This record gives sequence, structure tokens and C-alpha cells, in this order.
Amino acid sequence: MSIAMPQPVHAYDKERISNDASSTMALVRESTSPKPEREISRTPSPTPSELDLLNGVRQPKSLKFKIRIVAILILIIVVIILVEVFHDKIVNALIPVTRWLHDTKAGWLIPILVLIALSFPPLFGHELVAMLCGLVWGLGEGFGIVAAGTILGELATYYLFRHCLAARGKRLELTNMRYGTLAHIVREGGLPIAILVRYSSFPAHFTTAVFSTCGMSFWVFLVAAVVSLPKQLVLVYIGVALASSDGKSNKVQHIVIGVTAAVTVLAFLYIRRLMGRAKPAVVYARRKDRQRKQMETGRSVSVEGQV
Repeated sequence: MSIAMPQPVHAYDKERISNDASSTMALVRESTSPKPEREISRTPSPTPSELDLLNGVRQPKSLKFKIRIVAILILIIVVIILVEVFHDKIVNALIPVTRWLHDTKAGWLIPILVLIALSFPPLFGHELVAMLCGLVWGLGEGFGIVAAGTILGELATYYLFRHCLAARGKRLELTNMRYGTLAHIVREGGLPIAILVRYSSFPAHFTTAVFSTCGMSFWVFLVAAVVSLPKQLVLVYIGVALASSDGKSNKVQHIVIGVTAAVTVLAFLYIRRLMGRAKPAVVYARRKDRQRKQMETGRSVSVEGQV
């Protein structure tokens, strides 16, 4: 009769031990491996700053920003006062320049080239050139020159941003809320919104950059640019009025400036309202972009682990 005795470890089933060890290592690898794509497919939650935007919570402006705004307003007021007080002296000082431009052969090409150059952001100064054209060539010829320079400059800016800076524009839509919301409403609104944006206080070259990178067709952009040319006509007329000392012309000039300012402000306020409504869609697009990046990161880590 034999008595059952405890068997040493090496007497156990070696195959079962091997299977248990393999299962344990598989669990370890699974716990340390990257999460599968289905586990990170959920759209990330909004960031605190995005929640503030959605809830209308505004961050307090810095002292530097407030000083800058006040300085700009003071500068505008000072320029208006100086133009009114030293109207005659300004015109007399510009007489040599105006005569030289008017008498020079093909002198009208100079403001056109200047307008084209000033169309590329962040340059500015279209308004001064337009008023100078009115001062030199009058309303009809001056407006023709300004219209040609404006359209050619806008076309150059449109093609530059569309073919060279499109990727940067797409990134700005996801990182800059102002740029992103404006691009969204222009893309969704089509030609009517594009025209309204052109009549607002947004700089023309800034809106052209947005139009070219948000997918707007060339013909919609061109129609919006042509329809918004009356803004340039107003500037040319102001230059014509500067050359006149007639009190009636000055009154008409003030009325034109007032009406133009009112239209510009109202268009800006309406566009800003539409941009506020577009914030949820833009925030959602930013969240989906973060999700896409997480999924791409997960796939790249998975591939590296397999290698």
C-alpha cells in the first residue's frame, strides 16, 4: 500500500504552468498597451476657456489692453480735429504732390501700385491713398484708379492666402476664436454675409484672408469685392471735398462720413452677433480636432509598440 505524498514543484503539469505564465504576461501587456481607438473615440470635453465662451463669461481686460484702446480713440479724435482746424494748410501742403502726380505721364499707375502693396496684411493706408486720388484726379477718375488698385490688390491677397497660407488659415480657425467664428458664418452665409462683412469695420485685407482660406469660391469673393466698392467711393469723395473750400461741400462731406460710419458700425454689430451664435459650432470643431489628434497619437504609439 502506497501513501500519497506531496509532489515537488517540478512534478506538476509543465504545460499548465506554461499556459498560466503566458496568460499572466498577456494581462500585463494588455494593461500597459495603448488604449484601443474605440476607447478614445469620445469627443473631449470643452476646456475651461471654451466653457467661458459658451456661457458668455468674459475675462477681464488687462490694463495694457485698455490703455491701447484709449490711445487709439484719442489718436482718431486728434486726427479729426487737426483735419478740421488745419484743413487749408493740409491742402496747400499737398499741392506740389498733387500737381506732380497729375502732370506725370502714367502717374495714375503709382497709386494703383501702392494700393496693391497695401492690400497685404498687416499693412494699412488704403484710406489715405483713396482720399489723395480724389484730391488729385477728382471723383470720376479718382474712383476709377482706386477701384482698379483695390480689386487687383484683393485678387493678389486672395490667391496668396489660398495657395500659400491655406494650412495656416485652417489652423487659425481652430486656435483663434475670432477668426474661426468669422470663417464659419462666411462659409454658412454665402454671398449676402460676405458683402455684409465687407461693409463692416473689419479691415478689407483681413476679410480677404478669411474668404480665401474658408473655402469661398472665387466668383463669390469677386462679386463681394465689387459690390463693396462704394466704400472706396466715399473716401474718394472726401478727398474731393478737401480740395473745395465751399461750405456746402463740407456739410455734404460730414453727412457722407456720418452715414458711412453708421452703416459700418451697424454691419459690424450684426456680424458680431452672428459670430456669437457660431461659437458653439466652432468650439465643437475644436473638440473634434483634439479627438482626432488623440486618435492619431494612439495609433502611432500602437504602431511603435508593434515594431
